Amino acid sequence: MHRLPTAPLRPLTALVTTALLASACATVQTTDSGAIGLERKQYFAEGAREAVRDAAEAYYDEHLEAALAEGALNADPAQVDRVVAIANRLIPHVAGFRPDALDWAWEVNVVSVDEVNATCMAGGKIFVYTGLLDTWQPTDDELAAVIGHEIAHALRDHSAEKYSTRNRNSAIASGLGAILSVGLAVTTGVNLSNTIDGVSQISAEAFANLPNSRELELESDRIGLELMARAGYDPQAAVSLWTKVAEQARAAGKEGDGRFWSTHPSDASRVEDLSRAQPLVRPLYEQARAAAAGAGAAR
Repeated sequence: MHRLPTAPLRPLTALVTTALLASACATVQTTDSGAIGLERKQYFAEGAREAVRDAAEAYYDEHLEAALAEGALNADPAQVDRVVAIANRLIPHVAGFRPDALDWAWEVNVVSVDEVNATCMAGGKIFVYTGLLDTWQPTDDELAAVIGHEIAHALRDHSAEKYSTRNRNSAIASGLGAILSVGLAVTTGVNLSNTIDGVSQISAEAFANLPNSRELELESDRIGLELMARAGYDPQAAVSLWTKVAEQARAAGKEGDGRFWSTHPSDASRVEDLSRAQPLVRPLYEQARAAAAGAGAAR
């Protein structure tokens, strides 16, 4: 396992903290509803979304540099080609939820660490960790569900929303890692702070202290489901993925970790919700497959 060096981020933390403390608040809808019918309004401290995006860019550069220095960045060309190809099929469909996201400076990277995780930072910076690829052994359709889920977090600005809500009535907590990305870190029950040294201690503490809510996770599951269906990936694979993950968790004796499940939906609830949403997105998948078949026949 590659170990990424610590990088201090206190100036960026101060930037975001100052912006949020000095701001007002607003309740908005960041995306269109899509076929899944997403209507939930979101709370943001004024300026939080912009501040988080600016800070994410700086953090991304540091994380990228650290991974590169350790030889952990995009080390396996076949893995990189696979992940990039899947992401590139998903990204054009972000316009269905948020047209401005097409203009983001999207980047996709594979990092060789053992952590079972993936993330998409604000502004479209995607990391997939080899620990996830090796442990879950996802099919292309299942991996599309993972990446689509992460993209959904960024589209909805969940990082800024979570941070704004958490600190609505209190001083902004120190730490930047959790407001930069919202990763899966699922079923393993292992905190990012315990397994990756590629974030600063401040960032690691923030990851541990500002966990995802179940509502945001399920919301991202559904958005990701629509993205993958529109891209021609079988949405049923999202169900098979979480069924597989649940089986792995049971085999490892990690099912029902109270600390973990307090902030993430159980695999069973995810499977149930994703199964319920299948009729909403199945027609999109069939249309995408038909279009791809037609394009192939025309060649």
